[in-house]
Amino acid sequence: MTCKYERFFIDVLNLKSVNEAPTKQHEIYFNEINKFTKHLLILTPQQVIDYLSLDKLYTQSDLELMEEDKILFSVTQTSEKSNHGYPAFQFDAGVVRPVIARILKILDGDYKNWDLALWFNSFNYDLDMSLIEALDTVPLEQILKEIDKEKNPYQ
Repeated sequence: MTCKYERFFIDVLNLKSVNEAPTKQHEIYFNEINKFTKHLLILTPQQVIDYLSLDKLYTQSDLELMEEDKILFSVTQTSEKSNHGYPAFQFDAGVVRPVIARILKILDGDYKNWDLALWFNSFNYDLDMSLIEALDTVPLEQILKEIDKEKNPYQ
């Protein structure tokens, strides 16, 4: 799934160093994406297909439909054959974590691509950790409550 800023993310990913960044926004994303990819795995579409195909055979089209249906999300990549990569934290035990779809539906497209990946990895003060860390340690309902509170702060 692409977003209107995909060209921006491609430009950021093509920078060789932060010193090449043409704007402060490029610099910030360059640094944050590099931090993310040093500590968190990005899977190629084929790796995701292989991982999910334990019970049924998945295709690239299936991944695209899963993105459209907000079951999972991808980020722009430039180093692989495909220009999409999938943050690995979305997957567990051969399936897409069901919580990912619930979160994506709450967000309803507010974030896409690297914005979404970086949002998942941002520190949440109420959870006292990033959302990625919380997926493995905090009860699901508490996670969803915090996301809903962030999405609708005045309710």
